[in-house]
Amino acid sequence: MMPAATLFGITALGTVFWPASPEAAVVLFTTSQRWNPVAVALVATGGQAVSLTLLFLFGAQLRARWRWFDRRCERVQARLGQRMARNAIVVASASGLLGFPPVSLSATLAPALAPRPRPLLPLMIVMRFVRFTVIAALVGSATGWWPW
Repeated sequence: MMPAATLFGITALGTVFWPASPEAAVVLFTTSQRWNPVAVALVATGGQAVSLTLLFLFGAQLRARWRWFDRRCERVQARLGQRMARNAIVVASASGLLGFPPVSLSATLAPALAPRPRPLLPLMIVMRFVRFTVIAALVGSATGWWPW
């Protein structure tokens, strides 16, 4: 059994350290706790919201200290920097909902690339909530059909 604080922590940590997958944590929590998918998504989104806010505010300092993270940001910036400057809302929505580009990199790069970055952070967080709700609902309905 995984407590809600563990789900919150894994999703916060998994925002930056990709091996700690927030999506896998949502799946494990949903199968072990049988909570409402919206409640699971709220806890998971809370963890990611904390991390995304910190990346949005202090991402430049983090890039200066973590070279591996800076390299990932540079690759995304080279590929999508122009698009993010022109279509910041589309990129932020896709990042939050689909995970491409990774939401942690989008939150870090948004203040430097987007002309109006402030609305992008809440948009990414809402899209993460939608993503986690769908994952939890799919897993919750699958557990009714398959005896796991």
